[in-house]
Amino acid sequence: MHVLAPSTTGDAWSSQVAWERGIQALPEDFPLQQRPDWPTEGRRHDNILLRIESHDDRGVAFVGVRRHRLRSLPGAWYLQVPKLGVGLPAWAVRPALFAVKQLSEQWWRVARVRIELCMLEDPEVLPVTERVAEDLGYTVTIPREYAHTLLVPVPMSNDAAQEQFHRSVFKSTRKVERAGHVLRPIVDLQFAERLASLFSETMSRSGARVEMPDMAAILRCTAANPDRYRVVGLFRGGTVAPDGLLAFRWCGCAGRYAYDLLAASTRLVDDGGQVPMMPAIMLDMFQWAREMGAREFDFGGVVVDADPTQIHLAGITRFKRLFGDRLLRVGSDLLIEPRAVWRTIDRASRKVGRIVGA
Repeated sequence: MHVLAPSTTGDAWSSQVAWERGIQALPEDFPLQQRPDWPTEGRRHDNILLRIESHDDRGVAFVGVRRHRLRSLPGAWYLQVPKLGVGLPAWAVRPALFAVKQLSEQWWRVARVRIELCMLEDPEVLPVTERVAEDLGYTVTIPREYAHTLLVPVPMSNDAAQEQFHRSVFKSTRKVERAGHVLRPIVDLQFAERLASLFSETMSRSGARVEMPDMAAILRCTAANPDRYRVVGLFRGGTVAPDGLLAFRWCGCAGRYAYDLLAASTRLVDDGGQVPMMPAIMLDMFQWAREMGAREFDFGGVVVDADPTQIHLAGITRFKRLFGDRLLRVGSDLLIEPRAVWRTIDRASRKVGRIVGA
């Protein structure tokens, strides 16, 4: 295992040259959330790449790790691996789990590790991977992000989309067009405040507690990487200005996969009632995904069997299922706390906090 990072610190980090070479060697399907340019996660020097070499000439694999500082434990680190499994060769899964554990044991500051499994390529191997993780000392838990996803084939033509998607998608799109509302890609930083406002409004309606993303960082990264990210907005009556933005969606593309990353909207009502705005945006996104070479669209979290803990996603699930119905269980979280001392400090600080608050 080789640890690649963008700068030299007191730890055994690699050189800047090795870091740049590692980035250039990343495969096309390497998950967006593990990439060094992921716009919503921390600073550049908190990105780590693990380069894993096969001993029998099966190749080289990479795993992206994010290092966070724990607010509740000053001085402690939290290591996160999003979407482990996507773009990762089957032979590399166990070595990757072992490498992350080994990394956490080498660095005394690491208090917690969370690996988010996402087995898009072969969902049937998820239970096998969970057993492998338990053998290595991980605890398997309910995922923080999502256990089930909706994986939709990207239609290769407009005619294929007509056959594949529900007819209400096109009915809603025509209604939006007749009203004079227009779709436009967004990259200008002047829209960051409006994006944040729409996101806050959407989250207040759903009741979900979500930390506000860095909208300026999203727009900067989208502008710099138009083949990897896209933000599309729907504007009222053709007024392409921040105060005319009604809805937006942020999606990404890496190799064969396109990802649904972020979306928000205000309410739009006419004489016929509430106007659905997202179908028009999604048709644009599917066309972009096709042009970027994606073959499947990962729609992200969906509710299965009316799960009461995910009730805030019920409406979102109904919307996503207008585009397909292939629900897959792909995820779980793997947790490990490599040092008892951090657990002791954490319990002590929580106890003090309860006493002080009493």
